[in-house]
Amino acid sequence: MSANASVTVEIDRGRISEPALCRNCNTNHSMVLIHNRSQYTDKQITKLQESPDDMPPGQTPHTIMLFSHNDLVDAVQPGDRVTVTGIYRATPMRVNPRQRNVKAVYKTYIDVIHFQKTDKKRLYSKDPDG
Repeated sequence: MSANASVTVEIDRGRISEPALCRNCNTNHSMVLIHNRSQYTDKQITKLQESPDDMPPGQTPHTIMLFSHNDLVDAVQPGDRVTVTGIYRATPMRVNPRQRNVKAVYKTYIDVIHFQKTDKKRLYSKDPDG
């Protein structure tokens, strides 16, 4: 039996919570994900490293993960010098992925809103007039 019902469900932390009950016919576990009707967005995870030129000698550059979505995917290439505007987020790390227990340690990342490619020549110009 088909009720021809559709439901919009958002993805939360990479998981789809499929509805258990059809509201039209009140049947349990009758909803099925139809992939060709689904809408997906692009997502890219990039590692940003602190510029070695701006660091004291002997210090290791810090890194942070960047999460880019939709139009920002592939906006920058490896080796590009960029300024990033985004939302700094912290999520607790799980002790075991199957349990709800979390550590007191947080995983940090940036949700990117904008990339600005920087031109090294423009930033460090040795032009006497400029």
